[in-house]
Amino acid sequence: MTSQFDVLALSETVSRDSQSGKLSRDLLAQGQTLYGKNVEFPDFLERVTPDGRKSLGHWSNGEFQQVISLL
Repeated sequence: MTSQFDVLALSETVSRDSQSGKLSRDLLAQGQTLYGKNVEFPDFLERVTPDGRKSLGHWSNGEFQQVISLL
């Protein structure tokens, strides 16, 4: 049995939830750590952990190396 999957509808949902911040909140609530850019510190990668801590750093040898804690 094959199921139909509406890729366009999924894309629209992800885009909407991403822009509203809902996607990030949901992923953090599930225990995921998020990585992304920070416009105030473009030379660094920002990490947000499920407990709400934010830090800036770089990837090195496959691991995130924290340089600055933003709390």
